[in-house]
Amino acid sequence: MANRHINILAGAALALFASQTMAQTGDYTVNGEPVAPEMQKLMAHYGIAPGAYFIDAYGNYGPTGAAPAANVDGGPPRGWSGVEPRGTANNPYAQAYVNGVSGVRIFWVYSPSIFSGATGGSSGYVHVCPGNVFYRSSEGAVNVGGDYNSKTGANDSWAGVAGAAQSAGRWGVEDGPDGPVLALYDGEGGAQRVALATMLQGSWKFGQTKYAAEAGKASC
Repeated sequence: MANRHINILAGAALALFASQTMAQTGDYTVNGEPVAPEMQKLMAHYGIAPGAYFIDAYGNYGPTGAAPAANVDGGPPRGWSGVEPRGTANNPYAQAYVNGVSGVRIFWVYSPSIFSGATGGSSGYVHVCPGNVFYRSSEGAVNVGGDYNSKTGANDSWAGVAGAAQSAGRWGVEDGPDGPVLALYDGEGGAQRVALATMLQGSWKFGQTKYAAEAGKASC
């Protein structure tokens, strides 16, 4: 699903934000609060001028002191109250900028290809927590098929793996060719990476695995 709460850097929104002329302060604020370091990197990568911005709970955004430029979900402002918001309370759009990846929960589902000879699947969560720590949980079962036994009417060579697992690791933000990426480091030194711009879409797919991210839903 596309999570509208963190779908805040869509292409149209980026283009409109970048068109604004702001004082080159070197910092970004949203609703009067500093933007998370990784989000500052992402905004700078897309050429968004440093400065002060606002975004309301309906997704209307613009430079501080001006009328909304547009809505982050696309199109013109809607539901605009005429009052520029302050703070992030009850405003998941602003929270996504101010909190960044900390507090994000990522849900994933793996489904084997119908051409792989396997059935079943697995799913789990990644909780991205403050202090650069993440927690991961998963459960599921995957069966690998074999030959049909005409005497017994059964498939004799199916093998399966089932169970649940939990682990923890550390996360960081790295530079990548398409902007900053969230890197999840396991205990053995390996890492999984996803571009922040991809994560902010709310949902994405890699191979046979689907992902969905929700801001502020992590259990830490």
